[in-house]
Amino acid sequence: MKHLLNFSLLLFSCFSFAEESINTFLINEDSYSLKVVTKEVTTSMGLEQLISYSVYENKKFIHSNSYGGRFFSCRQEKPKIEAINSEKGQVGWMIVGYGICGNTVSNRIELVVPVKSMWGGKSLYMSKTIIAKEIPKIVPKKNGADVWFYEQNWGNGGTASSIFVPRKLVIRKDNYSSIIKKGNLFQEIEVLESQKSNEWLQPNFISLFVAGIEDANPKLMNYALENYYKIEDKQWYEVYVQNGDKEDLIRLIEKVKGLRELYEEVKGSVTWSLELNKSSNSDAASSTGS
Repeated sequence: MKHLLNFSLLLFSCFSFAEESINTFLINEDSYSLKVVTKEVTTSMGLEQLISYSVYENKKFIHSNSYGGRFFSCRQEKPKIEAINSEKGQVGWMIVGYGICGNTVSNRIELVVPVKSMWGGKSLYMSKTIIAKEIPKIVPKKNGADVWFYEQNWGNGGTASSIFVPRKLVIRKDNYSSIIKKGNLFQEIEVLESQKSNEWLQPNFISLFVAGIEDANPKLMNYALENYYKIEDKQWYEVYVQNGDKEDLIRLIEKVKGLRELYEEVKGSVTWSLELNKSSNSDAASSTGS
């Protein structure tokens, strides 16, 4: 009985204490609150933080449109909560934890955007989880925001030859609808080129080229080739493509161009995740491959 009591006390000390934080903003007459609860837990990865969150509209609980509500952070540091702002004001939150903890470190980011009366008068929140090398750059737009960030990609090599591939999401929101979807990196690429936080997290040929392959975006691939290609880095490029010669890269661009053209013809009948959403200061996002 004594051993059972000691074990119960140990469980209580390890798992029962949680920290809570609340962040609130207003849209017109409506208030939106994010409650985040953090608790230390033990997983197969060791000691981590279980981050649970809930969203409220005018103090009433609202549900996710999918599977939001919790995620694990692999460091013991408490999560940060940062605002997602449009040009009109705050539209949501960014919960910042950790997703990769080892020889390299990356953040696990949860994007949370509440929407009033989305489906049949029911308020919900949209959520999206990403793994980012640094905290993303949020660019406010008239009807939402663009989210720019980098993902680490190891290709066929290891950490020494890994690259940081730029990614972009667009958040578009009005009173009754919202999207969080893949954006077109080639559009407003000057935003990416202006945010050079260090010598690694800045555009280079292979990072932009791989992003173009992943998005089936031949214009981005061609831009990378014309503006960033260096023959002296050919061996490094071949960790990610079979042949780093310019002629072979041009042929690869043509193949991706064919894939993009095929997608535009059949996208109504396939489930390929190749849609690219434009940034816009005037309207909700529209899709394009150009």
